[in-house]
Amino acid sequence: MNSPPRIMVGLKAAAERCSNSAADITAPTLSMRSAKPIPMRRLHIQSQQHINKGHVPSCTILPHPRRAPISQPLTHQPPHNRTLSTTPHPLRQFTTSPQPPSIHPHSSSSTSLPLPEQFRSLMRLITHSVVVCTSSSSGPIPRAMTMSSFTSLSLLPTPIISFNIATPSRTFDALSSSRLFNIHILTDDPSGARIADWLARGNAAGLEVFEQLQSECGCSYKTETKGAAPILKGPGVLYVLRCELLQEPMGGLVKVRDHYIVLGEVKEIVEVNGGGKEDKFGLMYADRKYRELGGCIIPGEGVEEGKDGEE
Repeated sequence: MNSPPRIMVGLKAAAERCSNSAADITAPTLSMRSAKPIPMRRLHIQSQQHINKGHVPSCTILPHPRRAPISQPLTHQPPHNRTLSTTPHPLRQFTTSPQPPSIHPHSSSSTSLPLPEQFRSLMRLITHSVVVCTSSSSGPIPRAMTMSSFTSLSLLPTPIISFNIATPSRTFDALSSSRLFNIHILTDDPSGARIADWLARGNAAGLEVFEQLQSECGCSYKTETKGAAPILKGPGVLYVLRCELLQEPMGGLVKVRDHYIVLGEVKEIVEVNGGGKEDKFGLMYADRKYRELGGCIIPGEGVEEGKDGEE
């Protein structure tokens, strides 16, 4: 007859213990989440390419720069207070198997895809240089952007370079205001790709983008004088070109639809890391992947001498 009351008392005590420990449920939940595999961002780096053997370049995968490493617990912040991660992540990379081009366009007259989409696919097959442009206006926040449209235009009497910027753009606003900017030639390795990928996310976070360069990319920056364009320093930077907008034509800014063609005069070439990178080329980009320079093609190599009267 006494069993039911004892059972009720036991249930009540258990309920109280659960209620008192409810506040402790959150911590184990977060620690369990931190043990999950972290999503990885693919930063594809082309390995040594043997073109005459038909080998396709392999790729490198780096940890996503905005994720904390596995050993670090994740923390929750209200959406309006959320900032970029300040936790350094390990400079790891993982090589994948060789990959062919992801897509090949067809004749625009034999496909239902719009011409712009076909052209986009075609441009993915062409290798482009990857550089970082920095600038600063009268305000305290410097600006930077990663771009793949950089090219040389003229050599004499002084070197002229050009690139394109889609508007609106905070970097374009700073550049057009100060008329000074720096072009950073990046190394064709994971260090250069990490800088390019970090600065490709835009300037919405303001000064935090530059303040976290060290923890995210192993890179620092400096501004020598007020209003001068920042210079990036780190293992992923080969050279810096100090540039100024041309006066003519059109003040160095030519508007074409929603883009501006920027024309700049190179004033100085700066070797920022004291040399030691004589074996490095500039970072490249093709088929939505960062790449390094591979092997060389020698025209006529492998042709049998004397065949058909030719060498």
